[in-house]
Amino acid sequence: MIEMLKGIVGKRFLSVETDASAEGQSYSEARLNFDGTSILLKNEEEEIAMFENEEVPYEEAAKFTCSISDPNQPFSPGVVGVGVKKLDVGKLVAGVEIVSDTITCAEQGITIIMDMAVVVRTESHAYIFSKSHVWFDEVIYINVDKSIDEICPVFSDLSLWNNDGEYKVSIKRAVRII
Repeated sequence: MIEMLKGIVGKRFLSVETDASAEGQSYSEARLNFDGTSILLKNEEEEIAMFENEEVPYEEAAKFTCSISDPNQPFSPGVVGVGVKKLDVGKLVAGVEIVSDTITCAEQGITIIMDMAVVVRTESHAYIFSKSHVWFDEVIYINVDKSIDEICPVFSDLSLWNNDGEYKVSIKRAVRII
């Protein structure tokens, strides 16, 4: 994912394609189109270890992945029967960032690292493709020129992960500049 995103720096960010079901979001998939290449960004569930629970030791959690997509093929959204919406950008990519949260529950011996957002910076805007703080939410939220802390504050994550105070949880947010 990191190498793929490094490859778009310096390219023209042409457009973003999403499903047309709601403004500012796309269910599970969005396609980012650049000069000569497209990247399919997915936010899909996979099984991860959760905090100690004998009945449910694993839980489905949404995870970001990227793959190369053929720019000559039509975008097929993650929702069947919903149209496609296209946001034209037309700006050079100045940089890319990956925002990750590390959720630690020391008493349970579990650390979970979740990529929360991919930020594509152009010379004039920051395009943020993010998850919500709810671990199983597969929606990709699309914002321009907002802070990830404004979109998905760490305290929202904390209140979700500590299970109403049952677990002592810490969350550390990191931004990797690519």
